[in-house]
Amino acid sequence: MNGTQDVVTTALNPICSSDEEPSDTQPSGGASTTKVAFNVLNTILGSGILCLPYALHNAGFIFGLIMLCIIALLSQFALYALVITGKRTGTAHFSTVAHAALGSFGYHVLNVSMVVDMVGTVILYLILVGDLSTSLIDIYFPKSGLTRATVIFAVSTTLVLPQLFFRNTGPLARLSILAVLCLPYIILVVAIRAPLYSDATVPEFSFFGPRVLPAMGVLAFTYSSCHAAFPNYLGLKDRSTASWMRASSSATLGASAISIAFALVGYLSFGSKAGANILANFPDSDNYINFGRLLFTVSVLLTTPMGFYPIRDTVTEMLKIDSTRYNVSRIWESLCTLALFALCVAAAAVCTDLGLAYELIGSLTCSMINFLLPALVYLWAGTDVSLGALLRKWRRSSYVTEQTPLLVEANGKPLHGCMSFNQVSLWVLAWVVAGFGLWVMVLGTYNIRYGN
Repeated sequence: MNGTQDVVTTALNPICSSDEEPSDTQPSGGASTTKVAFNVLNTILGSGILCLPYALHNAGFIFGLIMLCIIALLSQFALYALVITGKRTGTAHFSTVAHAALGSFGYHVLNVSMVVDMVGTVILYLILVGDLSTSLIDIYFPKSGLTRATVIFAVSTTLVLPQLFFRNTGPLARLSILAVLCLPYIILVVAIRAPLYSDATVPEFSFFGPRVLPAMGVLAFTYSSCHAAFPNYLGLKDRSTASWMRASSSATLGASAISIAFALVGYLSFGSKAGANILANFPDSDNYINFGRLLFTVSVLLTTPMGFYPIRDTVTEMLKIDSTRYNVSRIWESLCTLALFALCVAAAAVCTDLGLAYELIGSLTCSMINFLLPALVYLWAGTDVSLGALLRKWRRSSYVTEQTPLLVEANGKPLHGCMSFNQVSLWVLAWVVAGFGLWVMVLGTYNIRYGN
């Protein structure tokens, strides 16, 4: 990669001023902070919201709610850390940020994880579209004779594929707003209709559930959003850190409120009987629920591109056919888009087990992409703080007296080793995020394979 050595050198040099931000090389976006916030919110929610009652049962009612809030905080930090590190390394692409911070090994680990994770996510979206659409067609058009595979192919090629040929997700902002606006009705109708079908189910309010670690994978999948950090950041009209913080934190807060509400309503109604798709707990004869199924199908159709763009960006970067970064025709990028989407559609047509897919993708790849790698990238290239620097600062401070002259910057302000309390706090939080990602990835995946 041209200029890699210079990028790495820049990334590792101390940068004291938070205002010193390298300019981005990508074309300028044009979306407001509010529109980008809806894009991020749409990315976070996705199909994961349907499995939250299922995750709450497996994690335990109390522990599950606590972890929903904690994972939201860790996810928000990861979104912040990626963009900050991208500014320091002078790039706005997850792969090149990983290369600058972690070298070739981190670059390849990220790319493989990203492709596996997002292909799995898009397949999950299309599975849901197929299941919900086929169910609705069978209810209202029982003599249509359409198979699930036919429905997936028809809906995917006519409604999803045309959304996949933009340069970034900025032009999809209005569709993301529409997707999010579909959710309030779904939450309300589940809350109102669920008690009618609860079958006297008494939910358990235990602290821990029967399958805590796999449930952490499901929750990690629910807050999966780092894959779309840079596409959404590039869609901002104002690419300042403050604008990105407003957009991402607003999206995370909104996603948390919606997720907690949905998890509570579903779990309190169905308890241990809540499935990986909560809408499957309702009968086909309920027209209010069927309208909710239709709205959720629309929401997922509009969310699928948010999961696909990172796949395309990663693969085109690996193959060096990104037309904005390399001197190649855009036709290669379009062919890559068609090939990848065809793979996702074909896989969705033959796969059906939602619960296992949620747990496996969440534990194995979402934990790495959304927690472990962003934290490591930030620790290696996004901050000046390190354990060695902290020890040196502590040793110096033990010899400081009132007569010791302060080091000052050019503007006359005291210089304290470029490490403020806020920087140290973020450094500690990064280690917490990395530890959480490693915990879910290793133990969660092991428990899915060998646990009960």
